Amino acid sequence: MDIVWARHPVEGFILGRLSEILGDEVEVSPLDLKYSKVTLPYVDVYPASREECTKDFDDNCEMMFLNEGSLLNNIRIRYYKNKIYTYVANILIAVNPYKEIPTLYSKDMLKSYQGKSLGEKPPHVFAIADKAFRDMKVFKESQSIIVSGESGAGKTESTKHLLKYLCDMWGAHAGPIEQKILDANPVLEAFGNAKTTRNNNSSRFGKFIEVHFDKKFQVVGGHISHYLLEKSRICSSQGEERSYHIFYLLMAGGPEALRQQLYLTKPDDFNVS
Repeated sequence: MDIVWARHPVEGFILGRLSEILGDEVEVSPLDLKYSKVTLPYVDVYPASREECTKDFDDNCEMMFLNEGSLLNNIRIRYYKNKIYTYVANILIAVNPYKEIPTLYSKDMLKSYQGKSLGEKPPHVFAIADKAFRDMKVFKESQSIIVSGESGAGKTESTKHLLKYLCDMWGAHAGPIEQKILDANPVLEAFGNAKTTRNNNSSRFGKFIEVHFDKKFQVVGGHISHYLLEKSRICSSQGEERSYHIFYLLMAGGPEALRQQLYLTKPDDFNVS
């Protein structure tokens, strides 16, 4: 019978063979004998190929079967090889390695992506930055890069590397533009970062950063034009989550007169059940 990816509560997906079709459900015999036979709804089973189970692909679109099971498996294989970036066409998937990977963001690595088309080199955040720059230059139109993901995914770090690429490669005459933009982050994060159940320093805000280029396509400035705050956190909390860092910074280091004016005492007095 055909090899399939079967949804699994612990592993996400496991490989198996279809052993029987039961109307809207199918019975799957796992290839790994440590798992028992399972009966699943048909929608929780996806086609697989043996090659895709062991080989990794730079672009998920290169696989014969592109589905939830094959995509997650490819990303997992690459992750264990310290290949934290993977394409889906011109979209870049990044997995936070929670460790430093040597040379991944070095000067040599940065320069190696200059002027290279997507797919010419392994997936990288620098490749996305380079494509945006080249498209701006060719089409004479502003370009946008959207960085999104769940808490702790690495959005802030990805944004830093995008800025680093753009400003290091084309900001030689603009002064430390990248550093000036990044220097604003501690202030923004004091007002916009908070403890969640998954991350002690979670960004609970979004921002729109503009990098300005002149007619010679050199970086000449930057601007943070939008700052979108999760306001509900200010007046209510969820379980073990906390309000924004600035609230506790004021309690810890604010002048006594200001603390009295704002009726600030100690953090425990403000726990909301």
